[in-house]
Amino acid sequence: MLLKSKIFNLYSLAFFIFASIIVPSQTWAIGDKSKFRIPQILYEGGNSKPRPEAVISILAQLAKRTSVNVKRQEINLKISDPSLFLYPMIYLAGDSEFKPFPKNEIKILRNYLNFGGFLIIDDNSAIKKSNFDKSVRNLISELFPRSPIRKIPRDHSIFRSFYLINRVAGRAEIQPYLEGISIKGRTVLVYSQNDLGGAWSRNKLGYWNYDMIGGGKNQRDLSIRLGVNITLYALTLDYKKDMVHLPIILERLRRYNSP
Repeated sequence: MLLKSKIFNLYSLAFFIFASIIVPSQTWAIGDKSKFRIPQILYEGGNSKPRPEAVISILAQLAKRTSVNVKRQEINLKISDPSLFLYPMIYLAGDSEFKPFPKNEIKILRNYLNFGGFLIIDDNSAIKKSNFDKSVRNLISELFPRSPIRKIPRDHSIFRSFYLINRVAGRAEIQPYLEGISIKGRTVLVYSQNDLGGAWSRNKLGYWNYDMIGGGKNQRDLSIRLGVNITLYALTLDYKKDMVHLPIILERLRRYNSP
């Protein structure tokens, strides 16, 4: 846990320095703003918040199960919002077709991912080859035309960043694997078609918002564990695999600290 905390702090500091350069007008203070939050991305067309309590719910599980200091706050952002670069991880969800992102937003999102950000995309439709899936694949091909999305192998650090996981699940089990995009060995985008948000979502009274499809309590817990693992991977990179990115982080710190 100590090693994980040290790398989490290094990564957060690196991203903080980059964000403060990109968004110089942002006022930072010690306190709530140092706590981990996950903005949900808003877009045109379709339904950008089919599981409105998903993010708050997974943050609650993250606080309960790990040492990550979170703030359970609902944040909704468009890609064009300058504060995007203040967050190391963002969440994009939907259950229907959406409009193509404008060229300027594609460029901003690509820069966000190239400079250390992480995106999780969640298909909440529970339908194989859904209209949302088609829109997502079009978006990804626009983002990285030379890097096709690929199946994430089971030896990836995502499956052991906190829990040891040997099965991919969600509220539904549409696809038995995750897909992703990696840049120079770092996975920057993870795509699930299994409605993770539906499995995570819990209301203020503590009741689950959506029934599981084809499974029960164990499938829900596995979905939560997968959400925790994805989040910890986004924050700690491949520290359990080979710590290959630590020199990158240190170099980024040196570069942004130099006059």
